[in-house]
Amino acid sequence: MKKEVDYREEAIECVKDSVLPMHQRIYDKYNGDFDRIYTEAYNNNSYTGEVIVPGKVYELSYLDNGQWTMDNGQCSCPKVKCGIRSCREQCECSRQSILYILSQLEPDSKFDVQIVKTILRGGDRCSFRISRAAKIKRLIGSCGLDCEKCDAFIATKNDDQLLRERTAKLWSELNHASILPEHINCEGCRMDGVKTLFCSSLCEIRKCAVAKSIETCGDCSESEVCPKVNAIWQNSPQAKDNLLK
Repeated sequence: MKKEVDYREEAIECVKDSVLPMHQRIYDKYNGDFDRIYTEAYNNNSYTGEVIVPGKVYELSYLDNGQWTMDNGQCSCPKVKCGIRSCREQCECSRQSILYILSQLEPDSKFDVQIVKTILRGGDRCSFRISRAAKIKRLIGSCGLDCEKCDAFIATKNDDQLLRERTAKLWSELNHASILPEHINCEGCRMDGVKTLFCSSLCEIRKCAVAKSIETCGDCSESEVCPKVNAIWQNSPQAKDNLLK
């Protein structure tokens, strides 16, 4: 049985050491101004950009060796060029590479990338529509829960020992485990710094997001059918709204 291709993993491996640093330099040069990036920076021998809706929607097209792909009919994907792949599904790799780069440039923002047309799908060039949503607060966890409302975060922020003790007692009862006050220290699911043992090592949702190199479940195409995160969303609908609104 043929192994299913993990296009996201393949895309990350393809761009992380070469294409990503280039886009990072452009992003830094233009201070994160996407409107300028897509009108000024992305008009060169590699890309052309267009602002569809200022601040929100953009279109990015790939160029091949300084010429439109429509001039030579060649896909710019290295694996297609060397004959390893030729199927239209390979275009998902390009879509995933754009999503990955955007997530690294702006980890607090949510992006949607749609394939407009590609050479492998019969188009005259490879073009992608990029929609940029409002930034997600860094203190929104991978599952969508608001870390600022978590007693462990509040106790850590305020150095509230009494709240640590109450939280440890409650969490011990709920989880049928021995949780001590010294375990109640957390600076946020997606933040650098200390985390509770559950958040750092046991949370299956956070581990999944880290393994997929995504910031939140809102960036995952499988979130709507994922039993783990939907268990959270059923009990806390606001968590889903925080990611998918």
